[in-house]
Amino acid sequence: MPSKNITLVTGAGGFIGGWVAETLYLNGERVRAGVHNWSGAARPARFRMEIVPCNIMEPAELDAAMQGVTRVIHCAKGADESIAQGTRNVLEAAHKHGVERFVHVSTTEVFGEQSGSIDESFPCQSMHDSYADNKILAEEVCWEYHDKGLPLVILRPPIVYGPFSKTFTVNLAYKLLAGNWGIFKGAADGICNLIYATDLVDGILLAAKNDDAVGQVFILNGPERPTWNEYFERFNHELGLPPLKVYESQGIGFKTKLMEPLRDSIKFARSRFERLIKLVAAKQRQARRAMKFVETRMKTMPRVHDLKLYGRKAVYVSSKAHHLLAFQPSVGLDEGLRMSVQWLEQIGMRNFQHTKGAR
Repeated sequence: MPSKNITLVTGAGGFIGGWVAETLYLNGERVRAGVHNWSGAARPARFRMEIVPCNIMEPAELDAAMQGVTRVIHCAKGADESIAQGTRNVLEAAHKHGVERFVHVSTTEVFGEQSGSIDESFPCQSMHDSYADNKILAEEVCWEYHDKGLPLVILRPPIVYGPFSKTFTVNLAYKLLAGNWGIFKGAADGICNLIYATDLVDGILLAAKNDDAVGQVFILNGPERPTWNEYFERFNHELGLPPLKVYESQGIGFKTKLMEPLRDSIKFARSRFERLIKLVAAKQRQARRAMKFVETRMKTMPRVHDLKLYGRKAVYVSSKAHHLLAFQPSVGLDEGLRMSVQWLEQIGMRNFQHTKGAR
């Protein structure tokens, strides 16, 4: 019999929220999948779960979605500028309706550029990044509502990968398949803190059910600590591609900085002359090819902020979650990449059967 308690998952049409909603449903629990708009309902609609509109910037939608809810797992993000205000809106609705547990999914990016072995005792630190800074603000809002009596817990995962991950699975696979990615010697030797999607969901559900979690912050990291170059290399191998090229730090750093003004110029041109650009591309084959070439290069070369991430020498420690929540991530990198590539094959991303012959 399903539980009478209802868990609202915000951002259920997204990567992490989708995994949480599906897992709850398959565990026999009553889940209400909150989606930003109906185009995001495709993933939860594969299951017979309740789906409701839940734009975190629309208080009326949140009020309706919160009716009868016992727990909230807040995974919705939205645009950077809406992270803090959207979180406040969700918290206000949860507080109004007497929610018994609120789980806020944050990020280890709130630690900024700090290096070394980092646990929950380290302060948040701005690195003048819109996403990270707004996540810090969202956490501050969480504590406001905790002081008002809302039982909540904050979780800080690092990089999350696996099926449905756009940034660190789909987009990275695209870069590797394009042949422009590589081993960035001296520039991507930082620690790649990452966790497979199902391990993160396990941690989220433990925090949602454990009374000792209330009022706490937990880092949820995976079982391995490869460098970024190792992650690229092992992902590339699992895709069955030829060995990656090796780029020296000085060379890739120069190219990356050189490309930034070009990226900005292209972005400006698209915002001002999109119709004209499409018209030229439609009528002239050479122009279309040139645009496609430049677009591919833009998408498959690292950016300046990417190299900052790839060089960061920080290890995010999950000891607190191990001890208080009995959190034990079990998916190693090779297994996680294997399952990720199997999913990429299923969604038809390139002809993997052909590329696997290149090993």
